[in-house]
Amino acid sequence: MMERPLLLVEDSDPDAEALLRIARKLPLSAPVVRVADGESALDYLFQRGEYAQAPRPVLVLLDLNLPGIGGQEVLAQLKADPGLRSLPIIIFSNSSQAKDVSTAYAGGANSYLFKPSGAVELQEVARALECFWFSAALLPGLEEPTG
Repeated sequence: MMERPLLLVEDSDPDAEALLRIARKLPLSAPVVRVADGESALDYLFQRGEYAQAPRPVLVLLDLNLPGIGGQEVLAQLKADPGLRSLPIIIFSNSSQAKDVSTAYAGGANSYLFKPSGAVELQEVARALECFWFSAALLPGLEEPTG
């Protein structure tokens, strides 16, 4: 059985490459799968088309500013679906506008992280994400079996 991935929804190639490079250096317990737009994210998460056999991710790192279907709409569709509602969604955006933060949390985002532009700051955010979501937090579907 394939290990459940972290789904990175990021349209910026430089940002995605930087995050993937950092992820390879962290003791991350999940592989990272990237899609570059909201439509692909929804196809992946709802297992449609080329993603029909895609494993359910352990969490989603979602950019808000995506071409086509934006991050807020992706979030709304995921949180409206009973089968995907419990999937942790972390907004990872270069917007720190109060309106974007409030709207994301009101829409059901589990966390909102500001995407820094510097490599050192990005690495610090990635480490904090790994420490909390993959070390401290219990994620749905990954609980230790009892008995």
